[in-house]
Amino acid sequence: MGSSLAARSMAGGRFYPETGHSLEAQFVDFFDASGGVDILGFPITDGFVDPQSNRLIQYTENARMEWVNDESGGGHAILRPLGEMMGGWQPPVDRRSVDSRGCRYYEQTGHSVCYAFLDFFDAHGGLDIFGYPISEFTLQDDRIVQNFQRFRLDWHPEAAAPNQVHVAPLGREQFDESGYSQDLLRPAARGPDGDYRVTQLQTSASVMYPVLPQAGQQRIYIVVRDQNLFPVPGAAVMLVAHLPQGDRYNLMPSTDSQGISRLTLNVGKMARGTKVNIELWVFYEHLQAVARDSFVVW
Repeated sequence: MGSSLAARSMAGGRFYPETGHSLEAQFVDFFDASGGVDILGFPITDGFVDPQSNRLIQYTENARMEWVNDESGGGHAILRPLGEMMGGWQPPVDRRSVDSRGCRYYEQTGHSVCYAFLDFFDAHGGLDIFGYPISEFTLQDDRIVQNFQRFRLDWHPEAAAPNQVHVAPLGREQFDESGYSQDLLRPAARGPDGDYRVTQLQTSASVMYPVLPQAGQQRIYIVVRDQNLFPVPGAAVMLVAHLPQGDRYNLMPSTDSQGISRLTLNVGKMARGTKVNIELWVFYEHLQAVARDSFVVW
């Protein structure tokens, strides 16, 4: 499975420190057989019972899994057709308009899969995983995409070949439209080994005065959050102010319980119109990130 951190077993399920959620035991085998993290993404909720269908469901970044009970008392997992639910259908196209050299046409929906999308489709389970194409590749929000019954594939030309086709985060998008409580996205405080992990730093810097009087004092702030937008306390922060007389380095206080650090900077006397660029370097365990801002002296 394509996890950067080993998932941990938990009560027959599987805990992912990347998101702080546990895959329900009923879904583990189905998750693995459906492409695991590489296709479905990490779980973004724990399992919960949908009040309308009374089914156990669980969202991942790219999908929604549901447990369907049968008359014998057992059951099986399915993937909801999020591509269809999110309005991905387009009218069918004439087969004669399709380039047969790089495409495969499906009579069932009147759409084809082509080029890099076809390579990805075939390499990751084809119809069994994605379902039929329900659109041609098209431009959406300045990105080339293609909708399938269960997923959407996005083309990322900025990525290194051959990793330019990505599965879109329809799980998160459909969750946001569903009306479920946002509390379901809240990560567990700890995994089975007490190991909720920060795997990414997201930073935002700001200054109190975008235009600062000459010889004034500037108040500088930085907010540090993790991959789930939770505060990161205890991060080290280094301020680098690029001043006309040279760079100035200041060690800021460690981030507080809200993930915030602040510092008052005496900039000294500078000519009006001087632009001061600042960088705030953040260090937490093995991670680092940088945030930037600027202000003008007037």
